[in-house]
Amino acid sequence: MTGFLLSLAAVAGVLALATAAGFAASPALFSRSQGRLAERIGWSFGIGCALIAGAVPIAFITGLPPGWIPLVILAALAVVGGRFLPLPPPSRFALRRTSPGEGGGLPAEALAKAGEGEARATAPVSWPTWVLVALLLSGVALYALRALTEPMWSNDFLAIWGFKGKTIFFSRGLPSRLYDWKPLAFSHPEYPLGLPFLYAGVSFLTGRWDDHAMALLFPFFQVATLCVLFGWLRRRGASRETALCAAALVALFEPLYSAFLTGMAEVPLAFGLLLFGTALVDATDPPSPDGLRRASSGALRCLAFAAAFLAATKNEGLYLAAAGFAIVFLSGGSRRLRTALAALVPALAVYGLHIAWRGRAALSDFDFALFSAARLAEALGSAARVPSLAGWLGFAALGALIAFGSHSPSGNRLLLLAACGLAAYLILPAFAVRGPTWLVQATLLRTASALAPLVAAAVAVRLGDRSATAT
Repeated sequence: MTGFLLSLAAVAGVLALATAAGFAASPALFSRSQGRLAERIGWSFGIGCALIAGAVPIAFITGLPPGWIPLVILAALAVVGGRFLPLPPPSRFALRRTSPGEGGGLPAEALAKAGEGEARATAPVSWPTWVLVALLLSGVALYALRALTEPMWSNDFLAIWGFKGKTIFFSRGLPSRLYDWKPLAFSHPEYPLGLPFLYAGVSFLTGRWDDHAMALLFPFFQVATLCVLFGWLRRRGASRETALCAAALVALFEPLYSAFLTGMAEVPLAFGLLLFGTALVDATDPPSPDGLRRASSGALRCLAFAAAFLAATKNEGLYLAAAGFAIVFLSGGSRRLRTALAALVPALAVYGLHIAWRGRAALSDFDFALFSAARLAEALGSAARVPSLAGWLGFAALGALIAFGSHSPSGNRLLLLAACGLAAYLILPAFAVRGPTWLVQATLLRTASALAPLVAAAVAVRLGDRSATAT
């Protein structure tokens, strides 16, 4: 037990240091006067994971010993970038109190709203808020208990993500047998390498492969997701109670934060998709007239980072980045081209780097020549049988919340992105080599669960906009 606790502390120390480096580099994505602290911490963890994972191939390419040396070099470059390429403060959105006859500034109504917001921020915390905080913390504690009770054991961890990470760690390289040896085809050579590199990177830094202590990555991913969700909703003008309620519901969403999904790619994908969706909305929304719900001036940089994160995590990351590209063009706006390119080009670059390293690998589970209307009907019919009665009641409640919310362009874009993901998960089984029913039963619940944080953000934004309109 003592050995496990020491290993757990080592993993926690590595993740904390990487997050600190990410926070030091975050001024390249957030100006110092923008964003909630919780949101920046969540993004900082994502940057830290990218540093750990990215240090592994850099070590192999440069011949450096994998571990601390390449990570320190990469982190130093990121911190220097944050120091010398910071974002300017959003002066054009600043609140300025001016006299009635003075040009510029905000109207009296906007200043009144600002005063009301300051009063709410300093108001005593009510008992519903404490209840929501307790629910949020209980969700985090329950997932930590599920994740850390035993070593990661799910089938895809043992056969794909963990297998590749362990092979990379003990080989101290990326052996070609992972891609050209047919007996290892079960490990899916076509999958991205971001998560295996992250596993290997943590192991290089701690000096050992410990798939029990390394499960701590996943509660960290959960906490980072909740930080981004809460902080972004608050920055967008949602009330404290609305943001806490959304975060608490996500924290308690057991289909995503389960022992089975610990070690698999859905939890990191859910985090990356929330980063991508929120940055996409920030980049496409015009600034509000009162300046109180301003978009991050680093939204394009955030969007580019999130797109690369998505593509490095799972195959559908590239598809979701392409969906974001399409959503940008449907949204219009003066910065449409730059935003669309930021949503797609980094994902394509990551995909191209994977092909350059491992070669082009076919999708082993799918054959697009198999598609037929009958197979699509079988896939959709099987999907309809997956949720239990409680699940359908939950979907009905979600639909009611969506219908009750306002017609918010921001929330609608997030819902559209989530709908694109769900459509892929429903239609792809029609191309499955082993049959539509098999793929639906094996994967639909866990893959669709990764959309939960994005949907929670969309619903909360729509409800928050309705509340603001009513006020």
